[in-house]
Amino acid sequence: MKEKLAEKPEIPEAVDNNIPSRDHANTDTREAGSSYQENIRLASNNALNTAPRRSPFTETILEVPLPGTWNNPTLNKYDGSTDPDEHVNAYLTQVGFHTAEDALWCRIFPTSLKGAALSWFTRLPAQSIDCFDTLAAKFGAQFTTSRPHHLTSIALVNIRQEKSETLRAFMNRFSKTALDIRNLSPEVAMHHMVTALKPGPFSDSLCMQPATTLDELHQRATKYMQLEELKEFRSRVQAPDAPERRRDRSKPTHFGKPKDFPKA
Repeated sequence: MKEKLAEKPEIPEAVDNNIPSRDHANTDTREAGSSYQENIRLASNNALNTAPRRSPFTETILEVPLPGTWNNPTLNKYDGSTDPDEHVNAYLTQVGFHTAEDALWCRIFPTSLKGAALSWFTRLPAQSIDCFDTLAAKFGAQFTTSRPHHLTSIALVNIRQEKSETLRAFMNRFSKTALDIRNLSPEVAMHHMVTALKPGPFSDSLCMQPATTLDELHQRATKYMQLEELKEFRSRVQAPDAPERRRDRSKPTHFGKPKDFPKA
């Protein structure tokens, strides 16, 4: 009897298969969290892929960051009423001092626009601008009616050096007209300039030894300008004395009678 009492009965532990162990619960929690984050990531990617991009620049341009110390150009903002080519040239002149990155030229360009020009930019199709050349071409085509009327090389035909016109005055007048002619060939400009000169030392020198380039023609003209101005300066300096000398030479010479010397 004592031996039976000493023996402890074996009580089977109750095992509930529905209650997970601690390790198993942690694993399920991590898997659930990972699955939730993956779903969020997929949803974000789907939203980015399906959402329309408002920027007209391509992703390659938008990925280029702006410099940390960047200052916008100080030129006047373009509103669509003036020459678009002049605005592009002024813009590139200023921005080119700070960066040679084509993508930055594109990204900064909208800050130089206002009014109708800025409205035009915001309405460009998404991802339609892949480089600055494309942007400048679209910009020029949009505001082509704002370009001023440009002269052609025919305007040089009627230019002639007047008889009383100095070489410097003629060269300045000719050059000013030539600058207003778009895409003027240097050969055409040189031809019209030579034929417009009045007869004189400079035109004679060009006949004996024609200039090969427009730069050479300007350099040779500068020397004759200096000679012409030096000659004019000498004429002005000597002019006040010339009438006096002419009047002195025109007066008759009167010799008085010799004095009677006392006879010895």
